Amino acid sequence: MGERKASLERHIFKASVFVLIAHVLFKLAGLIQAKVMGHYLPQGTFDVVYAFAFENCIFMLFLIGEEVLGPSFMPVFMRELDAESEKSAWTFANTVLTLQFILLVVVACVFCLVPHAVVEFLTTWSAGASPEKYELAAKSVRTLAPAVIGLSLGSTTYVLLNGYKRFFLAAFGDAVWKFCVVIFLIVGALLARDNAQMLMWGLVAGSLCKVGTHLFGLRDKLHLFRPEFACSHPAFKRLCWLALPLLAGILMAKVRDEYNNVYVLSALDESGLMQANSMGRKLQSTLLFLVPYTLSIAVFPFFCELVDKNDHARLGRLVTRFGRMLLSVFAPFALFVAVAAVPLTALIFKGGHFDAVAVHRTAVSLSFYTFVLPAAAIEALVMQAFFANRRMVAVTVIGILFSSLSILISWVGLKMCGGHELILLAFIAGGFTVSRIFKCVTLVEMLKKNAPVFPFAETLSFLARVTLAAGLASAVGWLVLHRLEFVAGLSGRVGDLLKVGLVGAVFGGVYVISAYGLRVSEMRELLELFLQKVRKRA
Repeated sequence: MGERKASLERHIFKASVFVLIAHVLFKLAGLIQAKVMGHYLPQGTFDVVYAFAFENCIFMLFLIGEEVLGPSFMPVFMRELDAESEKSAWTFANTVLTLQFILLVVVACVFCLVPHAVVEFLTTWSAGASPEKYELAAKSVRTLAPAVIGLSLGSTTYVLLNGYKRFFLAAFGDAVWKFCVVIFLIVGALLARDNAQMLMWGLVAGSLCKVGTHLFGLRDKLHLFRPEFACSHPAFKRLCWLALPLLAGILMAKVRDEYNNVYVLSALDESGLMQANSMGRKLQSTLLFLVPYTLSIAVFPFFCELVDKNDHARLGRLVTRFGRMLLSVFAPFALFVAVAAVPLTALIFKGGHFDAVAVHRTAVSLSFYTFVLPAAAIEALVMQAFFANRRMVAVTVIGILFSSLSILISWVGLKMCGGHELILLAFIAGGFTVSRIFKCVTLVEMLKKNAPVFPFAETLSFLARVTLAAGLASAVGWLVLHRLEFVAGLSGRVGDLLKVGLVGAVFGGVYVISAYGLRVSEMRELLELFLQKVRKRA
């Protein structure tokens, strides 16, 4: 039993490493893209073209497809591969791809034909109020419409690659997309072209490159691709039963995002707020994507196998073990970012159009959003356990409930902020974080009905020890940053780098020593897994 457990953990860790490498490239490209956009695009243009038209129109639709198909498509496809045949599995996959393509073409045509209606529906902008933003938003929606086809088809080819456990190229497709955008932006700047237009073209071209990368990864399966409408296939019916409950919760989550990230912020009619909110999410979303999301992608096929074998005890042990490892890293990191938010934001993004005001706005957003990391990390694992158990309705109901809570907090913030943008940003990011924490706790308690995850007494003791160690480290880090004159007086890019480096070193040292003294062993276990993998490669 012990050897099988260790073997499964090694397989999961191996898969995680491959996904992590591709995701590092993806998020590195994403940070470069954000830096280049912040430098070359005026804040108002960034708000309209990227934060609204791309992130909250095109990318929102892509996420709906990805978050529905990922959890529901994979278990069905893998079951067909194992229990039936590859031909049956691909009949099912081709039916999904054909229907998805037709639907995406219709959506893209609607965006091209009535972009002004889309803008009026999602924002407070109109021809009478904010006419420049209104027209630029409509132009952006029309130009970016084809990107929804490439990105959304890429979500399905991503899952197909993962179904064959070809993790690297699946994730690398996202990196190719981001690097394509960066290239278009840099070329536009060098040739003195319209940077907003080059950004839009880069996003469309990148979406096609993403699908192309996935098709290269599936090159030995290309002969299996063909248009099909096998809607009576048993696997397609199972997909619908799994996907429909998820769709309701995901749509509610997107309503939350549209309300928080677009409608509320457009109501203040202040340029740069959408940019600050968007940039503030970059760090936590980057880290969430690199580690918990990477791990969740790697474990999902294995979770499905454990559920099919009815081995729920082992599933519970894996979720608990990996979850505690993630908490031992992300709980202290969230406190570190709160301490060093201003120099960290300035170091990464400041320059060009991204001025001191943008830095302070983004630092507020960054601080509140980063506190979601510990809960979101656990949620990523727990959600995969729910999906492996085919428990979609429970996840949907919980998601709707806590998305509504986030909307309510943002609405209260809009009414109470009195036009102060920093207060509104804090309410939006803080409300999102609070709702995700409550959601995570509820999901864990519900999962206990299927698997023995996070025993109460042990988990409470673990959280107390991690919180004490991280709290001590953050207090010492804050004193170094604000009470040591030679550190507080540093300025400029080099000064920001030194501030982040010094505070990070002090924070990390105090936390590691405190964690060792309080017997928080999970970081050491994570390091041992990594070193074991490195030694094998050597």
